[in-house]
Amino acid sequence: MPNRISVTIAGQQYTILAEENEEYTRQVALRADNKIREAREVTEASPLNAAVLAALNLADEATKAEREVRRAKGEISEREEQIKAIREEMMRLVQENADLRDQLQAKAGMKFESASESEPENEQKTEEKQEEKSEEKPAEPVKAEKKS
Repeated sequence: MPNRISVTIAGQQYTILAEENEEYTRQVALRADNKIREAREVTEASPLNAAVLAALNLADEATKAEREVRRAKGEISEREEQIKAIREEMMRLVQENADLRDQLQAKAGMKFESASESEPENEQKTEEKQEEKSEEKPAEPVKAEKKS
């Protein structure tokens, strides 16, 4: 149900039926009144001409705002496309990373299995080598001779 709101614009009383709340409607009326007052201060226009100039100024502001909204929407669309491309690249990289991990684990698993199969044998050989070294005499330092 529309609200009935009484406002003054350019010295005239108007009753406005508005779907918006009273505060918003009064702000709009005050803006229109200010634009008409500005137009009358700049020129010695009649009230009708001042209202037309105010309407032109308001239409200019609205048109510029609409252009800015279209520009911003276009920029948002571009950003959304960039985000989509980045997400797709990220998903590709996540998959590539998972594949590489699988490959690495498969290679490490093969090495680990082959190492674990021969591990007792390797431990025995290592122990034998350590025993041999402890029984060996320390090597004498090598002396270098100068040849003429």
